[in-house]
Amino acid sequence: MAIQCPRCGRQYDVTLFQFGNKVLCDCGELIDRQDPMTIKMKDIPAQIEKEKIERFQRMADRVSFLIVASDYPEVDIEIEKSKVRRVCEELFPDKLWLYELIYEARFKRLWEQFRWSGKI
Repeated sequence: MAIQCPRCGRQYDVTLFQFGNKVLCDCGELIDRQDPMTIKMKDIPAQIEKEKIERFQRMADRVSFLIVASDYPEVDIEIEKSKVRRVCEELFPDKLWLYELIYEARFKRLWEQFRWSGKI
């Protein structure tokens, strides 16, 4: 009998789960002998939140990269920053103040440090 990873679908032999052992799948999911659907349903809210955070973080990191290591024009970077802000409003509407506090300040600081041209 095989137990399937709820995230990636990879199958593991049930003998790996003897004596209450858990198996760490290659995809990073911790699998135990319980019904995989039970584990999956329990972790859905946390997984959704994690995916939202990762999506937002990738976008913010991209803007930081564009400021620091590219020759993107200022207007294009402003467009990318507005996309990040819209995604923040969409995914975390109650955290927009935190976005302003952290990310807008970070983008401004990076611009001043790496691209300063006398205007903001």
